[in-house]
Amino acid sequence: MKYTLQEARKILGVTKNSSKYDVEMKYDIEMKKYRILKSGGELDIKAEDDFVNCTEAYRVIMGYEVDEPKVERKDTYTDKAFKKAGIDKKKADNFIYYYKFHILLSIVAIIVIGLTVRSFVIKVNPDITVGFIGEVNSEEFDALKVKIKGKLPEIKEVGLDSATMSNNYKDPQAYANMSKIMVLLSASDTDLFIMSRYAYDQYAQSGPFMELGDVAKELNIDVSKSDNLKLRVVEEWEKPTTAEQVERKVLKYRDTEPKLYGIDITDSEFFKGTNIIGPEKILVIRLEPENKDLVLKLVKLFAK
Repeated sequence: MKYTLQEARKILGVTKNSSKYDVEMKYDIEMKKYRILKSGGELDIKAEDDFVNCTEAYRVIMGYEVDEPKVERKDTYTDKAFKKAGIDKKKADNFIYYYKFHILLSIVAIIVIGLTVRSFVIKVNPDITVGFIGEVNSEEFDALKVKIKGKLPEIKEVGLDSATMSNNYKDPQAYANMSKIMVLLSASDTDLFIMSRYAYDQYAQSGPFMELGDVAKELNIDVSKSDNLKLRVVEEWEKPTTAEQVERKVLKYRDTEPKLYGIDITDSEFFKGTNIIGPEKILVIRLEPENKDLVLKLVKLFAK
């Protein structure tokens, strides 16, 4: 024990009749003074020594210090390291004791930042991304990735993205889902989509997809079940005259006659036994795909 109880009380400025609460409050004041001086860059050697003495006195009064037989001990490697660095080990121990939670949080923050950076460093950019719009079951994404890469070895990494869409207008997430769909269709790097019939009917007429008649001929795909997917893309809609107006009138079509913008792959052999989206599956391609060669290979794979 460095101080007697009488010496400790004198150093901390409390009396024999002071309660533990009084002692805690007094030490808290000394600690705040120390932190203010340190944060303001005004902490000198005397102020630091005074705080160390107050800390020792506080520990004695609160019963944290006990008399122990003096045992001669040799310096450990840690002791020698502190001495070599010119650091007072006792002060360092006190600092760690009182700021252990701050230190722990800092270590956790460093680990999180490190893992985040590592994820960006080792992240592999996909060769192609497939989007799913409708009632999507994303739990099957990993299995689907493996299956695609197994069928098309030239695809080293495939990305899968999705947005939920249904005709349930009471869904509280409907607005957020609609925003996600708009991002996928207009601002993402997704070239190929598989969507529900409801989603196709909602978006295809606005013209975000590629006409697939020539693609079907080139890949020898039977599209006899897709005749009901033919439509005319609208170039110009009439502006609504009132806020309540729901029905939109077409002023001008881009197509002179209905064309094929989606292929029905509901009966696709590739998706048999899966429940990734359903029950209907309509395949569409972005209007100007960046990686058309891989897109066509996937179309042929999915449309078998």
